[in-house]
Amino acid sequence: MTKFVKCKPSDWQVLQRLSTDTFRLAFEAKNEKEDMEQYLKEAFADHQVQQELKHPFSSFYFLFADSQLAGYFKLNTKDAQTEFIDQGMELERIYLLPDFQRRGLGQEIMDFVHQLATEAAVATLWLGVWEENKAAIKFYERNGFVTFSKHAFMLGQDRQIDLLMRKQL
Repeated sequence: MTKFVKCKPSDWQVLQRLSTDTFRLAFEAKNEKEDMEQYLKEAFADHQVQQELKHPFSSFYFLFADSQLAGYFKLNTKDAQTEFIDQGMELERIYLLPDFQRRGLGQEIMDFVHQLATEAAVATLWLGVWEENKAAIKFYERNGFVTFSKHAFMLGQDRQIDLLMRKQL
């Protein structure tokens, strides 16, 4: 059984640890250690996570599977979006711990995100995904997302390219 729980500001330490762990597990093998450490130190610093949790146009959700914390996702609207899309909602992060991957939970997250976007009456659901993350790109395409642009993403000192993908609602 799965359950989504909206994160509260008091959840910041659990969110910080989960964010760091899942990002490291997803991307460490394909990146330089120094760049990874710099990114993690900046992106998931105490004050950064606390500030993001308090932003009025950002929402984090934990996913629990069989009462165990399995992953999380982050949604942004209005000025919280990393690229402003009028009438848009950004799925900025979606991560599962390895033990919970390939069990259909990513699809459950995507279905729940779609429901939240529909309830928010946004016109576009969009995200950025590293161009080297072929499995994620295929997953998003299966869910109706199409590439519409690109932007740079700095992982430490390494300039990487994210594909921007959207789904019209």
